[in-house]
Amino acid sequence: GILEVRIGEKKYPLNLKIAVPVTVLTGFAAGMVGVSGGSFLVPLMVLACGVPVHIAVGTASILVAATAFMGFAGHALRGDFDPHLAIPLAVITIIGGTLGGKFALKSKPHHLKRLFAYTNFLAAGFMLFNALRTGGII
Repeated sequence: GILEVRIGEKKYPLNLKIAVPVTVLTGFAAGMVGVSGGSFLVPLMVLACGVPVHIAVGTASILVAATAFMGFAGHALRGDFDPHLAIPLAVITIIGGTLGGKFALKSKPHHLKRLFAYTNFLAAGFMLFNALRTGGII
């Protein structure tokens, strides 16, 4: 079914037949490859579900937190956690996230979409290069 979502004075339709499988599959894929899923969630919520980009970013943040916590719990239980590395990086990430959130609120949606596309493209390039290098292809 279609759920009409209202945020302040803005409203948009959310197709649950698309949104539910998209988020389940994104969570599954994120768990498989060990990422938070935000790079998958935001474009899928915007493109497949019709969620406005500012809402998608804010919503993905809480979903990413849940996915990240579950990933952390699994690794911590196995002993794969170094607090000497994680705590300073967490502080730096909180500072960056706070500044980025303030920047996003002042940005136009098309600028956020473009920035998201560029960062995903750059990350994909690094991952491809690393995979080819470690596979002995280059």
